[in-house]
Order: sequence, then C-alpha cells, then structure tokens
Amino acid sequence: MEARSAILVFVTLMIVRVLSSSSDVDNGSKTQFVYRAGDPQRCMQRSLNKNVIRYEVLPGGGWDNLRNKHGGQVIYYNYSLCQTTDDGQYLLPDGINTVPLKKSKLETFAELFTHWQNYTSTTSSTVNAEAGFHIEHFGIGGSFSHETGSVRSRQMMDESVTTRVQMRYVRYSAKLQPDTAFNPKFKARLLTIATQIAKNQTNMARYESQLLVRDFGTHVITSVDAGAALVQQDQIKTTYARSYSMDKSKVMASASASFGSVFGIKTGYDHSTSNEMIDQYLGNRTHSETDTIGGSVFQPQNFSLNDWAESVAENLVAVDRAGDPLHFVITPMALPELPSSVVYELIMHVKDAINLYYKHNIYKGCTNADSPNFSFQANVDDGTCQSLSNNYTFGGVYQTCSLSGNIRSNTCADLRQMNPLTGDDSCPPNYEAVMIDKGIKRTPNTVRRCHSCGFLGFSTCCGDYAASQTASYTGFWCVTTGKVPADSGYLFGGLFTSTIGNPLTGGRTCPPYFYALKVSSSLRVCVSDDYELGYRYSVPFAGFFSCRTGNPLKLTSDEEDRHKRSNTDMFVLETFLKSAGPSHWPRGCPTGYSEHMAVVANGCEISYCIKANALSGEGLPTIVRPPFMEIPITGFSDNSSVMISEDGLTWTDVVESRNGFETARHTADSGVETNDGVLSHGAVAAIAIVATIAFMAFVLLVGTKVWKWRRPTSEYLRQQSDYLIPNRHVVYGASDEHSEVQIES
Repeated sequence: MEARSAILVFVTLMIVRVLSSSSDVDNGSKTQFVYRAGDPQRCMQRSLNKNVIRYEVLPGGGWDNLRNKHGGQVIYYNYSLCQTTDDGQYLLPDGINTVPLKKSKLETFAELFTHWQNYTSTTSSTVNAEAGFHIEHFGIGGSFSHETGSVRSRQMMDESVTTRVQMRYVRYSAKLQPDTAFNPKFKARLLTIATQIAKNQTNMARYESQLLVRDFGTHVITSVDAGAALVQQDQIKTTYARSYSMDKSKVMASASASFGSVFGIKTGYDHSTSNEMIDQYLGNRTHSETDTIGGSVFQPQNFSLNDWAESVAENLVAVDRAGDPLHFVITPMALPELPSSVVYELIMHVKDAINLYYKHNIYKGCTNADSPNFSFQANVDDGTCQSLSNNYTFGGVYQTCSLSGNIRSNTCADLRQMNPLTGDDSCPPNYEAVMIDKGIKRTPNTVRRCHSCGFLGFSTCCGDYAASQTASYTGFWCVTTGKVPADSGYLFGGLFTSTIGNPLTGGRTCPPYFYALKVSSSLRVCVSDDYELGYRYSVPFAGFFSCRTGNPLKLTSDEEDRHKRSNTDMFVLETFLKSAGPSHWPRGCPTGYSEHMAVVANGCEISYCIKANALSGEGLPTIVRPPFMEIPITGFSDNSSVMISEDGLTWTDVVESRNGFETARHTADSGVETNDGVLSHGAVAAIAIVATIAFMAFVLLVGTKVWKWRRPTSEYLRQQSDYLIPNRHVVYGASDEHSEVQIES
C-alpha cells in the first residue's frame, strides 16, 4: 500500500513539472532579460518613452591636443540614475548634463587664413586654444593634426592661402560634472604611478606617467557641442589674395558664393558678388574640399538642405570641443584612497609628462615663407627670419665613466666614449670641454652573505641579498676657444636616442659618412670628418646647452654687432659671464641659429643649436610621442606590490619570498616602517640563543628538583638503621673459608 502511494506521488510531481515547463515555453516571449544596475539597457526597459536612445556625443574621453585625436576613456559612464536630456529624447550617463540650444537657425560664415599658423580646427578649435595649458607662451595645439598638416603643406607647395565657408547647426551642449568617477582602467594606471611614487621609484613613476599621456592624451574633454556642419575649404593662389589685400571681404564673398552654388544655398554675399569675381576666384583655386560633418551623407546631385537638416537629430556629431589638461581632473576627492601628499606628487608627474610631450614637438625657426631663413619644419617663430649667422667649429664629444658598489660587470663599456680627434677623454688643442650631462646608472645584482645559525650558532647559513653597482658618467662637448685651421673639427649630422629619431634622417640612424658618438645614457651624436662626401649631409652647428650649463657660443656676438660697438666697450658682461663658469652662461643659441630639444636626461633638458633654415628641405616634422626615456632597469626587478588601507594612510608592501609573503607597513605621516609577520636575521638568532638558554635552565631546574627529592630518603634509611642497632659499628672483614660480619661492642 505504501509503495503504491509513493508511485502515485512521483507521477503527480512529474506531471506538474511537465505542465510547468510547457507554461514557461508558452510565455517565453513575454519574459524579459534583467540587466544589471547602471546598464543603459535597463534604463531603456523602464523608460516610458520607448523611443529614447543613448546620447553618444559625450565628454569625459581623453584627447591628444597635438594630434586632435581621441585617447582612452577617462570618465566612467554609469547609467544608474537613468537621466535624460530635457526634451526626453536622449539617455545620459551619470555626471553629465546637457544644455539644449533651442535654435532653429543655420549659422553661415566665411574665413580667410593667409598663414597656416592662424588656421583653426573645424571641430576642435576651443580645446586647441590650449585649454589652460601653455608651454613658454607657445600655442601649438592641433599643429600635428591631419587637418592642419594638409593646409600647411598645400599653402607651402601651392603658394596659396586658405578660405573656409561653413554652415553649422548646433543642437546640444553636453557638460561634464566635477569629480565624476574615473574609468577603472584609467584609475588603475593612476594608482600604479602613485605606488611607485610612494616607494620612491621616481624614474619608473616618470616612465609610467609618459605612458599615461601616450594612451589617454594630454587633455580630458569637458564639454562637447553636438550638431552638424557643411564645410567647403579652398586653396587659392597667394597672388590673387594679395590683389584684394585692401578688401578681403571680396575674397570671402567669392568663397561664400562658391559654397552656395555647391549646396544650393543662397548666402548673404550673393547680392554683392558678380559672376566675374566668382569666375576669377574659381580660376585661382588650386584645391577644394567639401565635407558634411553629421547629418546625412553629401550627394553631389539632388542634395536638399531641408533633408539634411531633418537628418541631424539622428546623426549628431561633435562640432566643437572644450577640455582641460589631464592633470586637472586628478584631485584628492577623485582618489580618496591616496594621501594628499601622494596625490600632489601624482599631479606633478602627469603635468611634467604633458609638458615634455609639448616640448619635444616644438620646432623653432623662421615661419615666414618669404625669408631666406624660412624653415618648413618650424611651428614656432623664434625671430630668426632677418638674422645672419656665423660658422662655428665643432670639436667632438667624449664621456668619462667610473664604477662603484658591488661591481660584477663592466657597465662603463656602454657609457665611456673617447673623442676620436684625440683618442682620449679630452678635446683637441684650442678647444675647451663643456659638460653636457652627468648621471648615474645603477645595475641591480646580488651579493652572497653568510652568518652563524643553528644550535648555539654552530652552523653557517648563506644567502643571496640584493645589491647594485653604480656607473657614474659625465659627458662633454668641445667648443673652440680661438682660431683653428679650416676644415678642422667635425661636421654635425644630427643626433638621435633610443626613442627619438634623427631629424636629418627620420630614423635612429646617422646620415651617410657619419658615425655616432655616445653622450649621456642614450644620446648619440652624429659626426664626420669627411668634408668632401659628408658635407652635403651636414648642418651648421652652434653648441649644446642644458639645465646645468649654458652655451658659450651664445656669449659671442656676431661680427656685425662687434663692429657697431665703440672701442671703449670692453665686453665687460661677456667677460664676467665667461669667467663665472658654465652654469652662468646664457641658455640659448647664437644669432641665426634655432634651438631644438635633444633629450631629457636625468630630469634635465638638453638642447642643441643648428642653423635657422637647416631643416627646411626635410618636409613636415613627424610628431614625437611618449615615452621619451628607456624603461628603468629596475622597473621590473622588484616583485613587491602595495596594499593601501581604506583611509589611504597606511601602505603595506607585499613581497613574495621563498617562505611565502612578507609585509612591511609604511605610514603616510612619517617615514617609519613596521614589519608584520617577518623577523630579521638578527632577531631570529637572538630568539634561538634565548630558547637554548631557557631549555638548558629548564633541564638544570628539573635535575635539581630530582636530586633534592631523592636525598631525604637516603638519610632516613641511615638514621633508621642506627636506631635499631645503637652504638654498634659495622666492620667488614674476611675469613679463610667464609665471609662473615663481625660486630664489635
């Protein structure tokens, strides 16, 4: 009976299960996937407006302000609040709000750029205005963008000027709110740099900061105008533009009329522009580009302005951007895990990396195409357009090196450089040595040490301990101090490093007939004494200078200025500065020469001087991107990591060892370190000795107790024996046959 009931219950349960599965299948189309909180799809499921779509033209991304290109994502897009634009059409992430620009008009305007330096980006003009970041008052934002490079090349090659006419339609302006949460990947990179700062790994922190700028850019976009634009950009001959130099409006009117004819738009200039002027404009046009930015794709035939305007809402793009330097968003509030002192050092490291990126891409020279000193590569005018230059003689370079510490290998072999002109660490006669750079290069290694260990220190324990050897180097260049024979010294063929190419060759090589000499840790200077074959590859050279030493050739005025001086002028200032030493010499180039950055070594900028127009035939310069240094040799030699407490005040080193993991705690308020779970070798030895002494004392104590316990028993037996036989003495003797005990009274 019980078995029959069990079978009935089992069959009933199976039927219910099958019916339940069938019901799930029937209602499967009604089941919705549940998205996690913060997912935009979750907001769209719950929105009453089923037509809402994600707003895509968002701030918060990284931005390379030299190339006008997007970098990595800086701000984290989270949709937990499910907020929308004021009109309810677009879904916005947390920390971003929009300002609807309720304008129905299309803005049309024309521009004339007679020089590429005055050219502005069509979609990034605001952020290119440096956004609060200036390098020695030079504005080079956007100068390495494709847009600017194209205009620059065409103006030079075609001898033309640029006109641009555009019609803009802006719908929204999205703003980034302060202290919005960072993207996890960006934040992880910041914490890595902060860890290296806290552990005093300065070179590695500097290297990682440069990688951060390479991957995320120089700026973070804080505001974006979304809309669309129609753009026509023309190159017209300079001679035509100059003929209307007194009335540039006629040139812009002709450009606007041409723009209107392409898009079928009537502009405000139509009534004042004759067909003759338009024909003249078109006849002097060397190149023309027509672009639609946002909206529907431009079609040469049957293009309708109304259709394009209606398509803008579904095809919004960025028509202008504003931003701040990347280090502006790094604040203690954004990184509560870190002590304020570490946050400050982190900000300075990132700022220095951006600064260095700009400086490596500043090319000084004459930017006036009509000057004989015109430099095609220059993006900053240094006033050399009207200057004459002298010829200077270069006496070569050399570098000394010495080793110290736990010497295991000859690292000086890669640093020492003799001057081929002398075959020694010296300059030729009539030349003076001037320091270029000095520094040290540490190479980690190990040293074996032994100490007493084991029971009572009778054993010997040995181990390998971290050590290092140091190579100290000092580099010099040779400057002439008097008259030298013609065709003496070296020709200069540029320079390069392991990360930066030679501007004369475009790569990390020397020109033909030139050889590389080592200076500093990674700088290579190209020299040649082949005046017959190497001269055409050389450029006039006028010295080095750095943060440590000035340029002695800057002290020497050109001959024309000397003749203008009176005989009573004894060049007192020059004499004083010359005698004061290299650190007091002026940092710059002689008249007619332009400065260029060579390298930043040991935190010190090293620059060199070449003739103002020496690079004019080398084409446009290519951008030099981070990193600008070799990865530090100790960068990956440490297996330790750091744990940060919630309040950010305690940093714990976690070091992997053969016995497990060891920790050492650092407090943010002081430099005191405390160890958790790890003892030094001295402490271990002391504990072993104390334990041995304690054990011996314990054995001695137990032995004493046992001895004292046994002693009273023997005495008692002796006393008892004497009591039973009083006044008797036991005498031991022997007989011939039997032994007996004799008792005497």
